[in-house]
Amino acid sequence: MAQVPPTGIERIANTRVSGILLNLILPGAGHFFIRDYVFGVFVFLIWLVAASLFYLSFVIDLNQWAKLILFSLPLVFYFFTFFDFLQSYKKKKELKKRSAMFSIVIYAVAVIYQLSAPSAPINFTIANGPIPFVLENHRLSPLYTQGTLMKASRQAYRFQILGFGRPILHHLPDRYDIVRFRSENGVRENAVVLGLPQEEIEIAEGTVIINTVPDFEGWTGGLELNGNWPATVINDGELLVATLNLGAIDEVYRVPVANIIGKVEPFF
Repeated sequence: MAQVPPTGIERIANTRVSGILLNLILPGAGHFFIRDYVFGVFVFLIWLVAASLFYLSFVIDLNQWAKLILFSLPLVFYFFTFFDFLQSYKKKKELKKRSAMFSIVIYAVAVIYQLSAPSAPINFTIANGPIPFVLENHRLSPLYTQGTLMKASRQAYRFQILGFGRPILHHLPDRYDIVRFRSENGVRENAVVLGLPQEEIEIAEGTVIINTVPDFEGWTGGLELNGNWPATVINDGELLVATLNLGAIDEVYRVPVANIIGKVEPFF
């Protein structure tokens, strides 16, 4: 009896490229592809631990070296899994052939993971990635001019875990950060942070006075503030921010921290 040639899906299903792609989409799935189930589960568990540590790093104060070690080791291990997969693929010649349905099921699980799991990089990027925008005016000139591609970095102050309700605040904006915020009427504005919670802020001829102490060092962002504002006490959960017009204070807002979209930075 003549042997039935494999279909296109079956040919794709039995390539090492398919296993590498699966390991990219879902760590450990490449080893499931060659039926190395134990190591596949081990790789996936290491990935979950690394993802949990990544989230915890936002709420635990760690220095840069601790973070580097914490995240580099799981990454090194993850890259090693591709090398291990290629070696295992060569050894398990008798298991190379598998049905198209076998591969379809593994691909389906990997895609569902990327679309639904909080630890999936795609979901984290969608929920926490920077929001690009183009400056619509010259208000931040000469620091940033009209038409400059910018981003509001949400991750600078908070992070969102899929399925866990509101974002988790891990860091208040620093004084003189340029932030993008949502005003009461829903308009998105760019402003510089002048006051933090529980502070009394006054502005006299561009000098920010914090709890009656002038900050003569001031903003080092490239613009000199000009303008005045009466003494204002900032409540918990609020910031005092000022929109600018070529360095001059235009409007001052008391903004709930929840309305801060992210830190304004050049996109590149």
